[in-house]
Amino acid sequence: MEWQMITADTLAEAIEPISNLMLEHDAEGIQIADQDTDPTLADGHVRVTGYFPPDVAVPERVADIQQRVSGLTAFGINIGAGTVSADKVADASWAHTWEQYYHAERVTRYLTVVPQWEDYVPSQAGEIPLILDPGQAFGTGTHPTTRLTLGLLETVLRGGEEVIDVGTGSGVLAIAAMRMGAKHVLATDIDDVAVASAQKNIALNPVDNIDVIASDLLNGVQAQADLVLANMLPVVLVPLMAQIPAVLKPHGHLLLSGIITEQEANINAALTANGLTVVERRQEGDWLGLHVMRKQVD
Repeated sequence: MEWQMITADTLAEAIEPISNLMLEHDAEGIQIADQDTDPTLADGHVRVTGYFPPDVAVPERVADIQQRVSGLTAFGINIGAGTVSADKVADASWAHTWEQYYHAERVTRYLTVVPQWEDYVPSQAGEIPLILDPGQAFGTGTHPTTRLTLGLLETVLRGGEEVIDVGTGSGVLAIAAMRMGAKHVLATDIDDVAVASAQKNIALNPVDNIDVIASDLLNGVQAQADLVLANMLPVVLVPLMAQIPAVLKPHGHLLLSGIITEQEANINAALTANGLTVVERRQEGDWLGLHVMRKQVD
């Protein structure tokens, strides 16, 4: 019996929503191909592939996924070609899909993302492995936005903080925060599949004191945080900004990514409107990472 795949040809900013669409249609795993893994792809262009078991009716799902991918433009997401197609995958190929594409990768000075099947030994004192299952969705922890957020996290975290990770996805940011000394992390995601994915990845790592809940942004969250993490698309980050003052302690920190450069002005406007200011800006390609704090009142 053959596994099946649905592939969307798109742009980097559409990776997360299209990955979520694949999962909603019963994909068992997600693979992202970009110029680093496939030199034939133009800069910024990607292929998002969902893998489906033999018993899933893929043809019916292709049409719906295509319609919903095309609909992402209504949210200001540039999908590029946005074409969706289906094909079959031989069992032997499927068995080695993740191993072929994903290996341990150093993403910051101290943090290394390690796929769960790899027997990895840290190469230097102080290095922290973050164990993930890339067969789950929501990223492998090596996307530029994740690297930007993790790099800022290394700079900001001092130890003992209460942390909220909004839109946790794979849980990689929550795991990293605990590995670097946070006191407690509340991780939220609107998607039940993401919650399950984060819980699985958390269980692969020597961490505790991470609670994962299903929540639409910060709706219903009463916790107070020293640090809030949010690596999501601007269409979600903008409404989130109005919720931040209620949960961020005085002198607290907010780390944002998922921001494409052309959306920076919209994010800055939302920050200013909610009494928040950027204190550090980092960039990798077209992606931004922002370190934000409350504006200080004289």
